Amino acid sequence: MRKKKLTKNLKGFSLFELLITMGILMILSLMVFPLAINKTQESKLESYASQLVTDIHFQQQKSTFQNISGGVSLGTNTYTLFYGDTLSTSVDTDIKRYPNNIRITSIALTNSNEISFLPGEFKPLSYGTMVLTDGYTSIQIYINKEGLVGYEKL
Repeated sequence: MRKKKLTKNLKGFSLFELLITMGILMILSLMVFPLAINKTQESKLESYASQLVTDIHFQQQKSTFQNISGGVSLGTNTYTLFYGDTLSTSVDTDIKRYPNNIRITSIALTNSNEISFLPGEFKPLSYGTMVLTDGYTSIQIYINKEGLVGYEKL
């Protein structure tokens, strides 16, 4: 008799309730997981764009304050910082590579694929836009004729 009394007082969840709860949690996780992955990829791409903008700005500052000509030459998934009038006549270079899925596309500069700065000058010799993409998300990087550098998500 005593055993029956103890088992009647025990309360808990049934197997069916637990299965329904687990199913709901799985459906929610299936909806949230792709969003989290997408945001992670977006933030990585934004980080790469920020680094390129920082490097262009660094070359600009070096040319302005140290009277050294230099610039940035853009490739498909690389860009090169150079010191000299052009990449081909440069005295020192620093090549920056992106991962295989990151590409620089739609390069629309006024003078080839190089952004150059004359010694003591803040304004670039060439200006325009380029797009950094991973195939899903794109970020446009720009430098205007006054030397303002920035980026924005497309």
